[in-house]
Amino acid sequence: MCGIIGGNIYDESSIKEGLNKILHRGRDNSTIENVGDFYFGHNRLAIQDLSNDANQPFWNEDKTVCLIYNGELWGSKLTKQLKDKITIPFRTTSDTEIILNSYLEFGVDSFRELDGMFSFCIVDTRNTTAYLVRDYIGELPFWYSIGKVTNKLAFCSEKKGLPLSDIYMKSVKTVYPGTYVEYNYKTLHHSINTYYELPKEIIEDDRDTIIKNIRSLLEESVDVKMISDVPICTILSGGIDSVISTYLLSKKVPDLQAFVVSMGEGDTISDDIKYARIAAKEFGVTLNEIILTEEDVKNSIDETLYVIEQARWQNVGSAIAQIALGKKINEMGYKVVFSGDLSDEIWGSYGHIQAYHYTPETYDIARRKLIRDVHKTNFLTTNQSIMWGGTVEIRTPYSWRPFVEYSLNIPPLYQNENGHMKPMLREAFRGEISEELLWRKKVFFAKGARTADLVEVRKEDMKNKLKESFQYKDNLNIKKFWD
Repeated sequence: MCGIIGGNIYDESSIKEGLNKILHRGRDNSTIENVGDFYFGHNRLAIQDLSNDANQPFWNEDKTVCLIYNGELWGSKLTKQLKDKITIPFRTTSDTEIILNSYLEFGVDSFRELDGMFSFCIVDTRNTTAYLVRDYIGELPFWYSIGKVTNKLAFCSEKKGLPLSDIYMKSVKTVYPGTYVEYNYKTLHHSINTYYELPKEIIEDDRDTIIKNIRSLLEESVDVKMISDVPICTILSGGIDSVISTYLLSKKVPDLQAFVVSMGEGDTISDDIKYARIAAKEFGVTLNEIILTEEDVKNSIDETLYVIEQARWQNVGSAIAQIALGKKINEMGYKVVFSGDLSDEIWGSYGHIQAYHYTPETYDIARRKLIRDVHKTNFLTTNQSIMWGGTVEIRTPYSWRPFVEYSLNIPPLYQNENGHMKPMLREAFRGEISEELLWRKKVFFAKGARTADLVEVRKEDMKNKLKESFQYKDNLNIKKFWD
């Protein structure tokens, strides 16, 4: 996980300024480099191949193609198969080199073959083209803008690193999941291209087979996502998604450390804490509790607006708790944390989606929309919050592409049984996880952490605060940056 910034609109000083604004994304190494008409900046959080050989930007042998990259490729058979196809010799064990060499070997067709979470830019001086690429579901933030007068490009992991003067920039856009922006820095033309779309193909497996496959795919996902040269920990909110993730991880990681955050203590202790304690005892993991006061939450709101670059009150409530998690995880010496994110989107288990359960077609549409939009809601909030709090990489078993593709195509009739959401997921672990944990009803994260109510009362104030005091003071038209 890293922070990346670059483009042909920058000079060295503006790159340095942008890197300082996203320093929280990686403190192990910081590099600025000129690549043709581009400047690149990189703040590294070293997870795989901790040596300096894996620092970025990363060049090919003859210095004609350069990569700057944020993310991870998973240690899956898909990644191994891709690496085996590449004839170019490898100089490191870093996944950075797999991305570069696969592009050198197969061109833009290689993007679909990458199994991981990523946002990256490749500059190919042979055809004077830059490619901005994002993974299939958009786990990591990635923003860009084109100059209003110059048509020059800027990109960054977070909006706060972009030169957002209205004089230079038309608007800020996200690189959408499953797409790449192709930008020619000589002609100054660009196009947006799709390399991946979620498949739509109803699975015909019977109920028992579906349950077995869900279990198998989740176990495999944990295995492939454990690739790391640094220790791993987990978030344990006590909800079914983090409970399952923690349970699977506890079988792989000795002396696993788990983290939970909430307001209230003593007689006012939250259900999240209660259920997290039950799970920790059941799985034999160590639970680290982070207790917030009302004052902690109130005093964090303005900082949180800056961090997550949005004013949706639900996300602000979640982000306050996640920033606190990041700080504690970092304090304990960890760089990688597992979570239960994305499960709710896959299974459509939000309250406002439940009406669609009775109409299979509309329910399917609603879930797919949640998946399409998660890059600008939960993924964005969680990534930027935990990185800000502790420079910590967050991973979730539920986002592995084979698992998502399979689960999303399970027939709707299996998605909600006897009033229980995620019945297949729960059934997959019956007999191994206690019934008390398996059948706990869903609680929205910020509600479970008890931060939501304090934040909700300020929702209008937060919107105004964002417009009035956010760092983009040079903008003549603030609204367009937040649509």
